[in-house]
Amino acid sequence: VSAEGANNVRGTEMGIERIRIDKIKNVPTVLGETDIVKIILTLPGVKSVGEAASGFNVRGGATDQNLVLFNGGTVYNPSHLFGMFSGFNPDIANDIELYKCSIPVEYGGRISSVLDVNSREGNNKNLTGSLGIGLLTAKGHIEGPIGKKTTFIAGTRATYSDWLLSLLPEDSEYNDGSASFYDFTAGVTHKFNENNSLHVNGYYSIDDFRFSADTSYNYTNANGSLKWKSNFGEKTSMELTAGYDHYDYKND
Repeated sequence: VSAEGANNVRGTEMGIERIRIDKIKNVPTVLGETDIVKIILTLPGVKSVGEAASGFNVRGGATDQNLVLFNGGTVYNPSHLFGMFSGFNPDIANDIELYKCSIPVEYGGRISSVLDVNSREGNNKNLTGSLGIGLLTAKGHIEGPIGKKTTFIAGTRATYSDWLLSLLPEDSEYNDGSASFYDFTAGVTHKFNENNSLHVNGYYSIDDFRFSADTSYNYTNANGSLKWKSNFGEKTSMELTAGYDHYDYKND
C-alpha cells in the first residue's frame, strides 16, 4: 500500500502493453526461432488457444475477435506451419503494441484486442544484414542507405520441415505429407526534412501443406501501405496512410 501521489496515475492509456524487439530477443526461443506471438502469451490476460498453436485469446475473447496489424495492414492468418511459428520476421520487427481494452477509435473492427506490429527503418549509415538457420527454418535480412535521405530494409524466411513429418508413425497417414512456408517483408523510408517523411512497406507470405497425396492446402497473406508523416509544430502532427490488404485460401 502506497500513499505517494506519483504512483496513482502513470498514464492516460489503459490496457496497453508495449514491447521492444530488443526485449523479445532475450526471451528463450523454440527451435531457434524468436516468435512474436509466443511473447504475447507471456503477458497478463493473454492465453493460448492450444498446444503449439499461434492463436491467442485475450481476456476471454475468441481468436477471431483479435485484430492483427503489421505496419497498419491487416494480417488475417498470422501463423505458419500449423501454428508452430508466427507470420512476423523478428529481424524486421521494431516494436509491438497490444491493446487489451479501451481500444483507440482508429482501429475498430474487433471486440477483443488489437495486436499492432511495426517494422524497423533501415540503417542510415552502413549496409548490414544477417543470416540465421534453425532446425526447421532459415532466415535473412539486409538493410542500408540509398543516398543521403533514403533507407531500405528487407527480410525473408523459409522452411524445410518435411523431415519432421517423415518421423511420424506410418499408421498416422501423415508421414508422407509435406509442409512449407515463406514470407517476405520490405520497407523504404525517405526523409524529405526533419518534419516530413514517406514510408512504403510491403508484406507477403504463403503456406502450402498436404497430409495425403490427393489433397493440398494453400493460404496467402499480402498487404502494402504508403504512409506520410508530417510535423507542423511542437503540438500538431499529421499521419496519412493508404493501404491494401489481401487474404486468399485454396484447397485442391
